[in-house]
Amino acid sequence: MQTLLQDLRYSLRQLIKSPGFTLTALVSLALGIGATTAVFSVIYAALVDPYPYPNADRIVRLTLESKAGSEAWANLNGPQIRQVRQLSMVQSVLAMDFHAMILTGHDVPENVNAIGLIANGFSDLGVPPVLGRGLVAQAN
Repeated sequence: MQTLLQDLRYSLRQLIKSPGFTLTALVSLALGIGATTAVFSVIYAALVDPYPYPNADRIVRLTLESKAGSEAWANLNGPQIRQVRQLSMVQSVLAMDFHAMILTGHDVPENVNAIGLIANGFSDLGVPPVLGRGLVAQAN
């Protein structure tokens, strides 16, 4: 332990003697740590944890495949969604529909893409309401 303290004192004296080297070393360390953190953040977000949803490893998209091999979305209606919900292997069903809409009320109308969700959509995606309460499923 004594030699470690002596080594630390000696290194501090040397750093104080040569401020140019000290500044170069500190800048190099700061750039290295910053670059490593940035690269790790990008790799972690893209490869390790790409989806910001709770239990993302359990999300499944239901698609239909034709005999020719082409895939299409499975468009289910209300009774079909209720049947899928009753399956014992299904924890929750999240149904959505995409819409192309025109937003007016400003100078120029603007094309926007919208997604319609069923009542449990926000809670399944882990998005709490900012104000008030979320949508509640209607009782049958």
